[in-house]
Amino acid sequence: MLRVTLIVCVSQCALGFAPPAAPRVGLARHAAPAREPFECEVDLEAGEPVKIQITPTMSDSELVVAQYPLPFFIDIENRAQLGAVVTKDGSEQQNKGVERVGDRLRAFTYYEYGAAPSDGGGVLTMFNSFSGAGYSWNRQLFDATFVSWESSLEKLVTNEPRRTDSVTMVFERPVAPAPAQAAEPAATAPPAE
Repeated sequence: MLRVTLIVCVSQCALGFAPPAAPRVGLARHAAPAREPFECEVDLEAGEPVKIQITPTMSDSELVVAQYPLPFFIDIENRAQLGAVVTKDGSEQQNKGVERVGDRLRAFTYYEYGAAPSDGGGVLTMFNSFSGAGYSWNRQLFDATFVSWESSLEKLVTNEPRRTDSVTMVFERPVAPAPAQAAEPAATAPPAE
């Protein structure tokens, strides 16, 4: 098993900005036998948050959406069919993240160079593409569920201080069944004389 500790570390002092003090977190949970897709919102810095749907891959799970300031630290291991799985609780990391052992990385924000998504295509976009006019780095959401480990890492490292001060990650977390209530011990009768 190949284990990778992913550390994205970039000096913030040289850039003159301070990241948020702690990750922002959101939860969505489904426990019904017939699983409906999760619905959540992710901020892509384009005005309104984008609503997305993610199909659950576990029988009982919840989504955890967290925004991490750069640099962020996270321990993830590629586990073939399961994908990228967290191997160390975030509270043990320098940035005190919300991820837990067993969480599966489902999606995250990344940057891609190209025409703004609002351009809509057409002749003007085509002409601009020849000169590079109207092209910039655009924040998008990467579905890390069924892609190669290398592809995920390639996209994740595009979150750098020249473009952003944070990365948003979406984890699917298995929900442990509620512990059974222990029955109270039966009262014992006093011994008969």
